[in-house]
Amino acid sequence: MTLAKAAVGVVRAGGGTYNIGFNDGDETQFDAYDLPELLECWIGFCAENGFQTNSVDYVERV
Repeated sequence: MTLAKAAVGVVRAGGGTYNIGFNDGDETQFDAYDLPELLECWIGFCAENGFQTNSVDYVERV
């Protein structure tokens, strides 16, 4: 699924650390102020590593 869909009810403005599970078993972590910043991090990460941006399994706030 997309990050925006997985982040509903999880990502809040004001900053936080988020784990993003993707590709049925992989995970990465980003610090972001809000959803637009988290999306920017995720899109850049996917572009650098050749992952699809719609491969998100879950988002959790740490």
